[in-house]
Amino acid sequence: MIKLIAGRKVVSKTVIVLLVASLMVIPGYAIAGAPNTLAIGTPHKPAFVQNLDELIDVEVERRTLPSRPVVPTTTDVNIIELLQQLNETLILGYLENLTAFGPRETGTEGCDQAAHYLYNTLKNIGLAVRYHNYTDDAVSGSNIEATLFGADPTNIFIICGHYDTVPAGPGADDDGSGVAAVLAAAELMSKYEFGHTVRFVAFSGEEQGLIGSRHYAEDAYNNNDSIVAVLNADMIGYTATGSDGKQGKIFENTASEWIVDFTQDISVLYNDYIDIQLIPQGETWGSDHYYFWEYGYDAVFYHEFHFNDYYHSVDDTIAHMNLTYSTRFSRLILATLATMAQAPRPVLEITDITGGLGISAQITNIGDSDAIDVNATIGITGGLFGFINITATTSVPLLETQGTVPLKAKFFRLGRITITVIADASNTDQVTKQATGFVLGPFVLRVTGIP
Repeated sequence: MIKLIAGRKVVSKTVIVLLVASLMVIPGYAIAGAPNTLAIGTPHKPAFVQNLDELIDVEVERRTLPSRPVVPTTTDVNIIELLQQLNETLILGYLENLTAFGPRETGTEGCDQAAHYLYNTLKNIGLAVRYHNYTDDAVSGSNIEATLFGADPTNIFIICGHYDTVPAGPGADDDGSGVAAVLAAAELMSKYEFGHTVRFVAFSGEEQGLIGSRHYAEDAYNNNDSIVAVLNADMIGYTATGSDGKQGKIFENTASEWIVDFTQDISVLYNDYIDIQLIPQGETWGSDHYYFWEYGYDAVFYHEFHFNDYYHSVDDTIAHMNLTYSTRFSRLILATLATMAQAPRPVLEITDITGGLGISAQITNIGDSDAIDVNATIGITGGLFGFINITATTSVPLLETQGTVPLKAKFFRLGRITITVIADASNTDQVTKQATGFVLGPFVLRVTGIP
C-alpha cells in the first residue's frame, strides 16, 4: 500500500537480504511482455507517493455504468460452504509462498519471479490467465489477471491486491495479505458457477505510484469493459490489540457507497463466519482502487483497522500478522464478491414493435429477478419534411420475471418514420430497439425492425 496520509513518518530499517538463488528460480523463468527498462544503477522512484499531486490526472468521458446487484436478505448455503473452506491454512500457505521471494520491488527479479508464481498458480487452478504488461516512464511490469467466466459474461466483478513491495522487506501484510485473499478467492470460487464474470487481479507498480493499476484501469476503460465493482484488498492482516480484530476500514467515494452498504449487509448476514464491523472512511488515493475511480468505475479499498506498525520495513513479516483476522477479513471480501457475482438479475427485452392504429411495443422481463422502477419510451421521428418528433412514455414500479409492459403511441401524420424504443430499470441495463415504418394518417404501415 502506498502512503495513506501525506507526512506520515515511517522509519525504515537498513537491512541486507540474502537470497539463495537455487531456492528462488522458477523453471522456465521468463516474464512475458516488455523488458524492465531500469538499467543497473538507475535509481528507482520513491517507493511511496507523498501526496496526490504526484499522481497522474485523468480526464475521461463518464459512461453509463451497469446496474448494481441487490444484497439478499437470507444466507446462501453455497456462500457458507465457500466461507468454511477459507481457513488460516489456506491463507498461510499463500503468504509463505509469496514472501519466500523476499522483497518484490517492481522491475526486479524478485518481483518477476513472484509474477510467474502467481500466473502458474492461477493457471493450475483452471482459470484463464494472462500477463497484463505495461511500460511506464518509471518502470515496466506485469499485472496478473485470471478470469472466471460467468453465465452472462457482460458484467465484471474484480477482486484485487498488489504483489509488489518496497525494497526493505518481504511485504507480508503490504500487500501479501491482499494477494492471499485474491488467490484464496480464485481457488475456491473456481469450483462453482456464477451468473457474472469475476476477475482476480494482482497488480505490480503500486509502491511506485499505482502504476500497474493505472494502466489496467485505463485499458479497461478503453476496452469499454462493463466493470460493476472493484474490491481492492490492501493490508488486511495486522492487529495491534484484540479489539482491532473485530473491526476494519473501508474507503469509498460517493459513487461507491453502495458497495460499502453491500459489504456491511454481508458482514451481518454471515457474522458467524466473519465477525468484522466495517467503518467507512471516505476517499483516499492510497491504493489501487484510486484509478478505477478516475476512470469512472465503482471501487472500494478494504484496510485493517489499526495501521501496521511494521509497514514498509524488514519486519513486515507473517510473524507480525494476525492470521485469524486476515482470514476473517478475506472471508468478508469473498462473501461480498461471490454474492455479487451470483446475484440474479432482471433482463429487459423489447419483444415486439408493431404498427396499426399507432405504434405498439412490448417490454418483457426475461431475467431471473424482478425489475424495479421500469421506464419505457417510444420515440417517433421523420415524416413528411421531417416534422414528426413524438414521444410516449410509461413507467411501472415493479416488473416481475416474465412480466410485460405494453407501450402505445397514437398520432396523425404522413411519411416515413423511424421508431426508437428504449427501456431501463433501476437494477438492470438499458435496452434499445429501432424500426422503420410509414405513417398514413392515424395508421402505421410496413413496420420493419432495424438490425
